[in-house]
Amino acid sequence: MIVILKRSNIMLSVLIFVLVLGIIGVNLGLSNKKDGVEASTMPTLNTKGKVVVLDPGHGGEDPGATSMYSGAKEKDLNLAIAFKLKELLEKAGYTVIMTRTEDVLVYEGDNLSNTAKRRQDLLHRKKIMDESNADIVVSIHMNGFKQTKYSGAQVFYTKNSPASKKLAISIQDALREHVDPSNKREALMKSEDIIITKDCKVTTVIVECGFLSNEAEEKKLIDDAYQSKLANAIKLGIDKYFTVNVPKPGPSSKPNATSKPN
Repeated sequence: MIVILKRSNIMLSVLIFVLVLGIIGVNLGLSNKKDGVEASTMPTLNTKGKVVVLDPGHGGEDPGATSMYSGAKEKDLNLAIAFKLKELLEKAGYTVIMTRTEDVLVYEGDNLSNTAKRRQDLLHRKKIMDESNADIVVSIHMNGFKQTKYSGAQVFYTKNSPASKKLAISIQDALREHVDPSNKREALMKSEDIIITKDCKVTTVIVECGFLSNEAEEKKLIDDAYQSKLANAIKLGIDKYFTVNVPKPGPSSKPNATSKPN
């Protein structure tokens, strides 16, 4: 059978064929470019020179949230997790500064109200943070509500700070991945109604490790192994924040076997 094609149909077929080849070529080019970018860089973490301030919330006359189940005090749990996190960070090469290392509030004067003591202590902590020349500040806390149904760790970032938001999201993701995959909480912006989040000179986040008001979660929070799990997740979130993509060394960067050092 002989098929007779009109000239216009032949031209249309040729045009379609050329367009298809062009689209395939563009896609291949983009794919190769993408592969080239991915192949030429690698994620790298360099902890040398990185300074982290850890702020275990509350202390002394300020217990923070108190468990109605075991009587555990937030101030003690915050400090325990901070010490575990400090050890992990220092092993990884970070320099760590603590705003407190014992169960105290820092203030001057007698006959002060607890509110006045807490304010002086927060101002003291803020001074440490602002003058630390640190890269980040991580303030560790516990949550507590009258309603007992709420649970889950959550990280807060400061207003108008993309770096703080990035760090908060990184830690929140790590807490979800390594502590509780069912935790759907997202990193949120913290209002500027507390001293340590006002006019921050250092990238600052607040990590609420969980709810002491929730009986099931409280049992975890007072457990040493769970505290270690939290500390490890926070550390991994910090690692991710500091990880950057750098160019891979190419063949030209390898020393010539026959060349001599200068």
